[in-house]
Amino acid sequence: MTALLRRVLPLLPLLALLAFCPSCNGFFVAESSIETVTVSPTAVILAAAASSTTPGDTYTLSSSATTVGGTATTDTTTATWTSSAPSVVTVAAGVLSVVGTAGNATATITATDGGQSGTATVLTYTGTAPTTLSVNLQNGVIPSSIQPGQTLQLTAAAALNGNPSFAITNYVSWTSSDATVATVSTTGVVTVLSTATIGTTFTVTATANLGPAATSSTLTGTSTTFTII
Repeated sequence: MTALLRRVLPLLPLLALLAFCPSCNGFFVAESSIETVTVSPTAVILAAAASSTTPGDTYTLSSSATTVGGTATTDTTTATWTSSAPSVVTVAAGVLSVVGTAGNATATITATDGGQSGTATVLTYTGTAPTTLSVNLQNGVIPSSIQPGQTLQLTAAAALNGNPSFAITNYVSWTSSDATVATVSTTGVVTVLSTATIGTTFTVTATANLGPAATSSTLTGTSTTFTII
């Protein structure tokens, strides 16, 4: 009997909690509960409206929800979509419509499902759509002499809104050519892994997602080659 009590005693607090829990169905997180919501792409650059009666670019975002159990499903049509600036861009079921007439206006688009949210940012422009994109390195960094563990800032620029070198760092998607050597954040911050091998190289690419007013739906620029020493 004593041995049995020793086994049961540690379980008594949990048993008491379950006995008096008003609704134990919500006590544990179900594997079907949504853990994250991701909007794709995370940033777009769209043409402003020509006038208050003539809308500008349209663009369709997508959303996916991933459950605690790891199941990913597309929820573009079922998520709740909102715009932080409906006077700039409206959204319905992931479809964006630019209604603002000003360039360099911004909006954050949010998709919400199961209490979780994902976002994308919108930048508007007037005039001609950009045709080239440059990726630039902060001063003082030597691409051929990159150290393991080093961090560095990249910026992206394009001819936009009447500026030949308009900063679009926060409105592009950033990717590394080799994530086992270096990663890059959504704001262009590159982190070289401490495990990076001497002699390995990588580049970083910035991709701008554009609407139908542009010649191409995407515009890319790639950094110079970085070498680990």
